[in-house]
Amino acid sequence: MSLVSAFVRSRAFEDEDGPARPRAAHRRPCRHWLLALWLLLATLTPALGAPPPGSQQPVLTLSRQAAGLPAVLQLQFFEDTTRALGIDEVRTPAQEARFTLPDQPLRGQESDRVLWFKLQMQLQDPADAAREWLMLVPTVSTRDIRFYGPFDTTGQALAEPVVTGMRHPWATRPAASEQMAWRFELPGPGVYTVYFRVESTFARIYDVTLWDPADYLQSTQDKRMFDGVSYGLLLGLTVYGLVLFVVFGEALYAYYMLACLCGLLALASINGHALRYPFAHWPAGAGFAYTAGPALWALCKLQFGRRLLRLSHFAPLLDRLVQAFSVALLLAIPYAHWGAHPLITFRLVQMSVVASTAVMVIGAMFAIRRRYWPAVLYCIGVGLLLAGIGAIVFASWGWIEWAPGQMNVSQAALVAELVVFAVAMASRLRLVLRSEQALTARTQQLVEALGTDALTGAASRAGLESRGEEWLHNGQPFALMLLDLDGFKEVNDGHGHAVGDAVLVQTVARLRAQLRASDTVARLGGDEFAILVPGRPSREALAQMARRIVDAGLQPIEADGAEVSVGMSLGIACNPEDGRTLAQLLRCADQAMYRVKQQRQGPGFAFFGDTHAGPARPTQAGPLAGGTGIA
Repeated sequence: MSLVSAFVRSRAFEDEDGPARPRAAHRRPCRHWLLALWLLLATLTPALGAPPPGSQQPVLTLSRQAAGLPAVLQLQFFEDTTRALGIDEVRTPAQEARFTLPDQPLRGQESDRVLWFKLQMQLQDPADAAREWLMLVPTVSTRDIRFYGPFDTTGQALAEPVVTGMRHPWATRPAASEQMAWRFELPGPGVYTVYFRVESTFARIYDVTLWDPADYLQSTQDKRMFDGVSYGLLLGLTVYGLVLFVVFGEALYAYYMLACLCGLLALASINGHALRYPFAHWPAGAGFAYTAGPALWALCKLQFGRRLLRLSHFAPLLDRLVQAFSVALLLAIPYAHWGAHPLITFRLVQMSVVASTAVMVIGAMFAIRRRYWPAVLYCIGVGLLLAGIGAIVFASWGWIEWAPGQMNVSQAALVAELVVFAVAMASRLRLVLRSEQALTARTQQLVEALGTDALTGAASRAGLESRGEEWLHNGQPFALMLLDLDGFKEVNDGHGHAVGDAVLVQTVARLRAQLRASDTVARLGGDEFAILVPGRPSREALAQMARRIVDAGLQPIEADGAEVSVGMSLGIACNPEDGRTLAQLLRCADQAMYRVKQQRQGPGFAFFGDTHAGPARPTQAGPLAGGTGIA
């Protein structure tokens, strides 16, 4: 800087002085040579004075930080391509010279390899010599990780090596942490060196931090609560899917239930809880769950999606493509666990999940065009998932930096997607129920058009009207019996409509048992029935028939585990004596039935000819009150 300033000042002075005097002309070449020499020395001095590579080692000053002390900027590494180096070989000068600082510590692609890491540190406060420290390596998927040291300046190891990882039982974890953590102490002032070796399918440069154990335990409380809420939601959604499957028996609900279970397994494995709890003594099981969980979740989710979106109906070609993705995922599970290239298989699983999700979104668009609205909710759920897992997938490919919250975002996205899918299922169920209600109403209309009551199988009001009008038109005499059930409302209120419906069905069966094949039983609505008896049966024959009907109606009825009893009130009118139209006959029979209800005693039936002189039941113009008239 001083040389350049001096050069600029000298040129400025020349400009101020104007043309140089002749007596100084012989000095200019000397001045120029001196300036060139000074510039050359200024350029070469930093290079000549710089120490050789590796002679200056970055040292981390260790102090307690409530949020953990980052160490990644001082973390050196090299890759052991032989996968066979031990700690003694690594500490030789030839191997020590291989340690370098990464150019982009938190941005790197995961790969199947063995990495050695080295960290030098010293205490900031000598009073911390008695303090225990925790080195946290943020990974749960490392197959084998080994911690060595600390080594003092004489090269002596102050503690025994620690070996842990996913291929080892949970008891090998020195800090009982889901992530890889190591406890150590520094006895006093001076520079100490620690090494750790990572063998993993997903090896990378890790965001290593150093903690006071109490601070680290405090920092994990929010994460533990978040995990508990996530697991609880997934369990609740699993029960929801199970209930729907038991009630409706559709494969759609079974695949949703399995997607929730596999999602729970995947998250528990990725968070390290699978090894800590169910597979604490069986690390191979935890490893398989870590490999198979995400693939099984994706597989079940695909099968759920193709059924929810009805791809076989809306987009058959896409449906076959999704089936091909499902087969590929199913085959990838065993190969990823036992094959020679697990990382490649894992990448293929990632790409197939992304690609199949894109295909499902396209299929959802086809469904939306057909106004199938659950597809809209499906797109929202898939969008949440892609937004959540995109960061961690891109980080694993080396496109962006790793960040501590990426896994939490992905976890929240997975749960949110399944919650939205549950709402989509409810929307679909609502559509199905509406469709079934419309179908039931249409069926009822068709049945009534055919003259049959859908519940009891008796003739409907339309059937009764058709038969009666036909007989009247042909001049055929007949008798009409009108009856309703006494106490039926109490049965409905006390035992429910299912029992009430069973009573109506049993009543029709009992009526038919007391009638001839030529007689017609019709249900007019609710608990009101009518019977058409063709011909001119005698009064005594009609009375015997009515008595048998009333007695049969008094018998208890068993329905849905309950025993109930109802009575009958029956009125009789004859054509042509009591009326020459069906409406007149219904009105006369209704009046006779009303008198029976008024008496509360007697045989339970009455003829209109015996009762029409007394008080009549109130009537309206047109159809009878109570629905017994013909519209």
